[in-house]
Amino acid sequence: MRKQAYMFAGTLASIAGLAVAQPTVDGIYDAGTEGSLYSNVIWTQTVPTGFGDNSAGLFNGGNFGNPADVTTGVEIAIPLASLGLSGGETIRIAGWVNSGDRTFKSNQIVGALPLDTGNLGGAQDLNAAPFDLTTQHISVDLSGIASSSATVDGSLGADSWSQVFVQGNYTGFGNETDGTVDGSGPNGGGSEIDAIYMAKDGTNLYIFVAGNLETNGNGLDLYIDTGAGGLSTLASGSGDGGFIPGGQAGLVFDAGFDADYVLSVDTWDDDADGLTINVPRMFFGPISGSIDDMGSLAGYGSAGALAGGISMAIDNSNIEGVIGDLSQATPVSPDADWAYGTELDNARVYIDTANNKLYLFLGGNLEVNYNKLNLFFDVQPGGQNVLRDDNVDISFNGLNSMSNIVFDTGFEPDYWMNINTGVDGGSGNVVFYADAATLRTNGPNTDPFFGAIQDYGAYAGGDIATHQLLDFSGPRIDIQDGSLGSIFTEYAPRLTAVNPLSPVPGLILVANDNSNVAGVTDSSAAGAAAVTTGIELCFDLDELGWDGSQDILVAGWISNAGFDYISNQVLGGIPGPDNIGPRDSDGDGTNDLDFNAIAGDQFINLSNPAAPDCAADFTDDGILDIFDVFAFLDAFNAMDPSADFTDDGTFDIFDVFAFLDAFNAGCP
Repeated sequence: MRKQAYMFAGTLASIAGLAVAQPTVDGIYDAGTEGSLYSNVIWTQTVPTGFGDNSAGLFNGGNFGNPADVTTGVEIAIPLASLGLSGGETIRIAGWVNSGDRTFKSNQIVGALPLDTGNLGGAQDLNAAPFDLTTQHISVDLSGIASSSATVDGSLGADSWSQVFVQGNYTGFGNETDGTVDGSGPNGGGSEIDAIYMAKDGTNLYIFVAGNLETNGNGLDLYIDTGAGGLSTLASGSGDGGFIPGGQAGLVFDAGFDADYVLSVDTWDDDADGLTINVPRMFFGPISGSIDDMGSLAGYGSAGALAGGISMAIDNSNIEGVIGDLSQATPVSPDADWAYGTELDNARVYIDTANNKLYLFLGGNLEVNYNKLNLFFDVQPGGQNVLRDDNVDISFNGLNSMSNIVFDTGFEPDYWMNINTGVDGGSGNVVFYADAATLRTNGPNTDPFFGAIQDYGAYAGGDIATHQLLDFSGPRIDIQDGSLGSIFTEYAPRLTAVNPLSPVPGLILVANDNSNVAGVTDSSAAGAAAVTTGIELCFDLDELGWDGSQDILVAGWISNAGFDYISNQVLGGIPGPDNIGPRDSDGDGTNDLDFNAIAGDQFINLSNPAAPDCAADFTDDGILDIFDVFAFLDAFNAMDPSADFTDDGTFDIFDVFAFLDAFNAGCP
């Protein structure tokens, strides 16, 4: 083994170079490949976030409305004996709102559909994608539902019910907003299944479908599996209601669901004059037998006894329940593109003077609501200790809206950047943006002849699917002709202003990974130091304006989308847990935020940080060479914990690869 190890050492030595690697700007701090580059944590958050905690499993679910609040709809009493039941069985119910001829299903399904699913139309196999991700029926243990005799009047009323289903999708068959009992007013027209409630007594099973059934012939079709055989695939039916399963012939129910009965409600014009509001009627029967017309009601709002001991009532006055548009459902956290809160957890830095670059990693999250991360860099003598009101127009003049903010004494920023993410109102897609501007002591450079601003407002970003890395590489570049009040570019602003005819791409890189669900919470900051995802930036040091000798300082904070309300997530930290609040605290139109009035320094020093660990330096001499390879292999053969580079308790080839990655990354 020893001989083989040293032979392998030769192989390692031949491929392990001493070139210094660079971090990958992706919003992730990877200790294995970047631990020897980035510093140790140089700042850690000490206060819980006042701008929302991105906890694991959070999900907005989209704004489906309030289906559980609906108290009117279709109410049915049907004899248990008609279903071959005694009241103690478990039954399954599938169903939907359907077109009058039953050939076009809505998206109002009993059970679940993938989020924001539109109307379904014709027959589907409910075991196939995308329906295989959800269950399109409910199971109800009749022995556990409310024992009560309900008053059949189309309303939940004061009766005792058991809720067995709540809708989780918008309605694609119209959103009823009229509020009349028959839904016939000028704003009428909509069908939805908001919830289902059940009860039973010694004779009847009571089914209450909260929602609406439009007076245009739309049908509410409920298929009941009592466990006594039945059909797993719909086919043509028989009897007056044979068209009900026939319209969806070929539909395959969820595996294990075999329909025994169908119970269907729709409306029809019993006078055939085109003037009378359609009246409700019902069909019922065994799925393999005759599906019969059980009769009609006199109208909406009236209860009636139908054939076979069945009673029914419909109240169409509901205007609550599910909405009539896409809900824009949001992801379950953790998600790299989406966060439900905003926080700044920690900071690491790597100043790569050999390649003239500054790398800054800020652990944390940016909520997808256009909250702003403002960063200010002090990199040379001069700058704006008090922000001016005549800086370049960028972020819809958001930079100048912060004028008169006073930084800590000794901090005079020369460069500004804003980073944010949100949802585009048109496409509904997540977008990711960054803006940048040069801050000069005496304001922007101007044309000596025309007095027009020559400095740029710079921006980058768009749909996150194509802008996960913002690289400020154009193509926009305005050329000042002396008449433009403001000029804009998608290149980096400082060096572009020096030579706008030959802009240099890639001088700024920005990435964000919103996967963090640890870090600070809304009640604790204990986990802040351990966060390894967040906002990562790389600047060309000439673009940043560094003079090569001054310490590089950075201040920053999270604000709301309008820049005018500042959170407690501030670089350098603030003493208490409360948000700083409005930057214009007295409301006189002038910003009066002065960081000198807050204890401590609200900035951090990026220069001369604590040296990062150099895990591959096994000889601990500050040099990576063949002796470190031999030392690693000795430790590996001895199963010394120091050689367990993957930290999984085993010693295998993956530890060797991890060591090799660290070796090639080099030491500072």
